[in-house]
Amino acid sequence: MTREPDFIGVLEGYLDEFDGATPLPDATRDAIRAQLPSIHQRPAWWPGWRLPRMNNIAKLSVAAAVVVVAALVGFNYLAPNIGGPGLDDPTPTPVPTPVAALGSQSNLAGRYLVPTNLPVDVTVALPAGDGWSASDNWVTIGPKGRNAPDGMAIRFYTADDQFNLFNNPLSQSEGRLDPPVGPTVNDLVQAILSHPAWTATGPTDITVDGHAGQLVQLTIPLDAELDPAGNDRFLLFDDGTAGGQVWGWQPGQTHAIHIVDVDGERLIIEAFSYPGTSAEDLAAQQAVVESIQLTPKP
Repeated sequence: MTREPDFIGVLEGYLDEFDGATPLPDATRDAIRAQLPSIHQRPAWWPGWRLPRMNNIAKLSVAAAVVVVAALVGFNYLAPNIGGPGLDDPTPTPVPTPVAALGSQSNLAGRYLVPTNLPVDVTVALPAGDGWSASDNWVTIGPKGRNAPDGMAIRFYTADDQFNLFNNPLSQSEGRLDPPVGPTVNDLVQAILSHPAWTATGPTDITVDGHAGQLVQLTIPLDAELDPAGNDRFLLFDDGTAGGQVWGWQPGQTHAIHIVDVDGERLIIEAFSYPGTSAEDLAAQQAVVESIQLTPKP
């Protein structure tokens, strides 16, 4: 009977010399050697075993032993790690990818956080191009700027219980509507549609990130007595606080006003443009509006 040390030595020699019809990969040979008792491993300087007289039966016996050891090695490599996730373990919750804040300019397509003082975080998906930007804590500006003749922008603000319209958009001294606008989305929509100072169309039912609302569009009259340089204010809304007015500044300027209910509060997304704004830029503006996502602030 072959002693265990002798057998291990023969097995090591087999690993060194035998190729056979399907040679073992080097990684498999090394893994098998690692499973053999260390006291029988030959030193690195020891000459390899030679098998010149090994008969067929001995070769088959050694090959069978190699298969058994290889199977054990494979099991050890493939068995699940202790402490690692198993098949029945719950799927780990993915960590949200941080969204970069939209700053003074962005030339890369992607989703951006719009800096606003709203009660929700607003993110938009912007196309690649010559630079969308953010300004004044409430404006997302198109690549050609926000001014006439061909600019565009998107403004974000809320309409609280102090929100109202001016009697005369060209004269703040003439005061605000009395009685004031009611507290609902429909109240504000009807006040915009019925105001004689501008042309308005709508409403159209909309949803923004799952929040229901209505869209109305108002246009500043082409004969409005405004400074051609855009220095005058065509007053649209007033929220009753200092510096809380919203206005336009050019004849023909159009304001697409999306009014949505977000947990009982009216959020306004206003996309404005000019007669000279291109159809391509208007389509890009609409795509950005449709990409808006609203997330409660932590």
